[in-house]
Amino acid sequence: MQNILVLTDFSNSAYSALFYATQLLRSKDCTFYLLNTFNETTPLRTKRIAKREGRALLAQLGDESQEGLQYCCHRIVLDNDNPRHNFLTISKNSGLVETASRTVAEMDIDLVVMGNKGMTNAKATFWGSNTTKIINGLRSCPILTVPKEMDFVSPKEIAFATDYKHSFCAEQLEPLRFLANLFKSSVRIMHVNEEKKLDKYQESNCDTLCKYLSAIDCTMHWMPYFGSKAEAIGLFVKELDVDMLAMLSYQHGFLEKLLREPVIKRVNFDLEVPFLVVPCQD
Repeated sequence: MQNILVLTDFSNSAYSALFYATQLLRSKDCTFYLLNTFNETTPLRTKRIAKREGRALLAQLGDESQEGLQYCCHRIVLDNDNPRHNFLTISKNSGLVETASRTVAEMDIDLVVMGNKGMTNAKATFWGSNTTKIINGLRSCPILTVPKEMDFVSPKEIAFATDYKHSFCAEQLEPLRFLANLFKSSVRIMHVNEEKKLDKYQESNCDTLCKYLSAIDCTMHWMPYFGSKAEAIGLFVKELDVDMLAMLSYQHGFLEKLLREPVIKRVNFDLEVPFLVVPCQD
């Protein structure tokens, strides 16, 4: 991983994600692209001018975006004195998802990093609204979401949640293998037990997964289904003292079903570890 795109709205959550990424990749030569987007509905960060509209408003928002990015760069250089890391800024008057997608393609991005909650998101949500938009809309690059203001912990224990209902390939699993090899991590493969046993297709996928991860310390786990996948995953993460959760994201797949669970089933699932999501094609 050499090119990292970090999305920021200048919240504490966004800075926590940036700092986590620099520590995660501290042994690698990396360029970090800090991206901030804005439009007419973006709140002004200062009150130097009581009211502006049209071009004047966008000009001020653009100035504040540039200032925020420069401050963020200055702060991370002080906090992360690493000659192997380079920081560049991107400020755009455009939509977040489309700008992130375009930047991923133009800058050959290997990983997108963002906080899992923004400035205004309530605590009892699975992800903030912008994070959900990126997860659903960005299908060409792995995404790492980081909880607000967490201290960096090396991911020695990585949970990989799957329902074995999609086939696996080496490319999909490469981000997981990269991090596991980088930190000599153990991977805990977790399956929520919605059925009494796996069917033949699931068994085949399970065998394939084990082969791809054969060089890594792996264990297989079945979690009882409580009526909420979020609750099962949250319990698993806590019981095994997991440092990072990873999942593949297919359309109509396990992660999408998890996100569609009613809020009441997810209210106690306030994920306190980084979450690696790898988008996949069906």
